[in-house]
Amino acid sequence: MQSPVEGIVDRIASLASSMPEAQRAIAELVLADPGAVARLTILDLADRCGVSTGSVTRLCRALGLNGYAELRLALASDSGRTRAEPWSASIGADVAEDDGIQRIAEVVSAAITQAAVETVSRLDLEAADRASTMLATARRVWAFGAGGSSTVASELQQRLYHIGVPAWTSTDTHIALSGAALLGPGDVVVAISHSGRTKEVIDLVTEAMIHGAATIAICNDPASPLAARAELTLLTRIRQTGFRTEALATRHGQLAVVDVLFIAVAQRTFEQAGETMAAAQQAVQPYKEQGN
Repeated sequence: MQSPVEGIVDRIASLASSMPEAQRAIAELVLADPGAVARLTILDLADRCGVSTGSVTRLCRALGLNGYAELRLALASDSGRTRAEPWSASIGADVAEDDGIQRIAEVVSAAITQAAVETVSRLDLEAADRASTMLATARRVWAFGAGGSSTVASELQQRLYHIGVPAWTSTDTHIALSGAALLGPGDVVVAISHSGRTKEVIDLVTEAMIHGAATIAICNDPASPLAARAELTLLTRIRQTGFRTEALATRHGQLAVVDVLFIAVAQRTFEQAGETMAAAQQAVQPYKEQGN
């Protein structure tokens, strides 16, 4: 049986989304920098998280630890192991440093397939149908994600724009917030965040809602602040894999949702989509011919 102090960071990561709010705040600080938290006193940790020392103690008990002293030892141990094993900490146990390209391809393929299949098979199709109608009839669409999710937001914006749906995106938070402030009734924001706790994304949704825009969230946690705030939530179904950051599976789960939305929107705007796609193809055709 695994000791309560072993793999403490992974255990906290797997339980964080289901923790009470005060304990989740502590967990998020721990996950951000386990080594730094290991050097804090219980009073310092509680103060930084804006919680009571009792919340810290309850978190320790929920993790099967005797108290905060044991949590500090466990975090210090995990941090030391991470520094000693940079490969497994960054990449995970699924691929070893001496594995061949065939093994790498198999692991990547399995991660992508699992992310897409589980997400689409368990997607709330009624919510996806409503979201597609909102996008197809929107006056303007603003897609936004921070970090890795920004690439998925950009993908959605380009696809919608290609079929004649006026859509914008920006990786600059100030520009995105300014854009949200100019939205209103008839406009739609699509906010993308794996955790559903990214401050920039939540702030943008809040700003858009103040001005009357509809909001759609794509995230992995139904209990997250983003899911609670958005008008509609479409959930990805990403389980923790050997890739510690879950970046690969996360991106493809989000893209699976985007694929469903895009095709459904294209159906609803069939004539317009056909005309805009034909015009776009005609515009770039000389460059394609030149490339051949």
